[in-house]
Amino acid sequence: MGKYLNTFIKLIIFIGLGFVLYKQVFTDTDVRNALASLRENLIHGRGWFVLVLLLCIVNWTIETLKWKFLVNKLTFIHFKEAFLGILLGISFSLFTPNRLGEYGGRVLVLKDKRIAAIVSTLVGSYAQIVVNMSIGGLATLVYLWKYLHLNFYLVLSAIVLYVLLFVFLIVSYFNLDIFSIIFNKYNIFKKIAGYVDVVKRYTDSDLRLLLIFSVARYATYSIQFFLLLKVFRVGLHFWDGLVLIPNVFFVQSILPTMAILDIPLRSQVALQFIKDAASGGILQIVATSIVLWFVNLIIPSMLGGLLSIFYRFEK
Repeated sequence: MGKYLNTFIKLIIFIGLGFVLYKQVFTDTDVRNALASLRENLIHGRGWFVLVLLLCIVNWTIETLKWKFLVNKLTFIHFKEAFLGILLGISFSLFTPNRLGEYGGRVLVLKDKRIAAIVSTLVGSYAQIVVNMSIGGLATLVYLWKYLHLNFYLVLSAIVLYVLLFVFLIVSYFNLDIFSIIFNKYNIFKKIAGYVDVVKRYTDSDLRLLLIFSVARYATYSIQFFLLLKVFRVGLHFWDGLVLIPNVFFVQSILPTMAILDIPLRSQVALQFIKDAASGGILQIVATSIVLWFVNLIIPSMLGGLLSIFYRFEK
C-alpha cells in the first residue's frame, strides 16, 4: 500500500506542476516577457536580485521554523522534513482554489496526527492573516488620506472600521479555544471536535511568537518587492513603498483565486497602486509582480517536486 501511495502522491505533484509550468511559464506571454525583462535588467541589477533570492530562502526558512514550532506541539519533526513539507505545500497550492492544497501538501511528511496538524497549520495561517490585515489595513488608511485625499469624515469612518477589524482579529486570535467549545457543543461536529481541541495547546506566549514569525515573513516579502522594483529600475521612494506595497499585498490577499490564475490579477493590483507614484513604466511594474510570484512560488514548488522523488511518504 505504501508503494502505491508514494507513486500516487508523486504523480499528483508532477502532473500538477507540469500543468502549472506549461500554462504559466511556457505559454503565458506576460510571464515570458517578465523573465526576458529580468535577464536584460540583471546587467545592472544583479546584486539586488541576488538579495531577492537570498530573502526567498529566508522567507521559507522562517515559515519552516514557524510550522515546525506548531507541529512539535503534536509530534516531533526534523527541520529538513518541515522544510520539505513547506515546499510540498507550495507545490499543491499552485493548482488548488485559494491555495487550500497547501495544508494537505505539508502534512504528507508527517507519520501521524496529520488531521490535527492541519488544524495547527490553520492556526499559523491565521497568525499571518492577522499580521497581513493589520499592517495592510493601516497602510490603506494612510493611502486614503495621503494619496486619494478623501475628506475628513470618510477617513474617520475608515479608521473606525479598521479599529473594529483590528480588535476582532486580535480578540479572536487570542481566544481560538472558542472554536473548540463550539465544536464540542454540537453533535454534528463531534467527530472532528477532538482535532479542533489542538488549538488549546497553544498558549498566549506561543501565539505571540507566531505573530513575530508572521511579521518577519511579511517584512521579508515586502523587502523583496522593493528590491525587485530596483532591479527593474522602477523609481519608488522608500516612504511611498512603505505605504503602497502593503496596500498591494492587502488587496491581493483578500481576492479569492487560484495561484495558477492570479498572475494577471496580482499584476493589475500592483500596477494600480504603484504606477502614479513610480517613475518606471507599466511593463516594469508588471514584471516586478510576476517575478516576485515566480521566485517565491514557482522555484520553491519545483524544488519541492524534485526533492519528493527521494522522499518516501508514510501511509
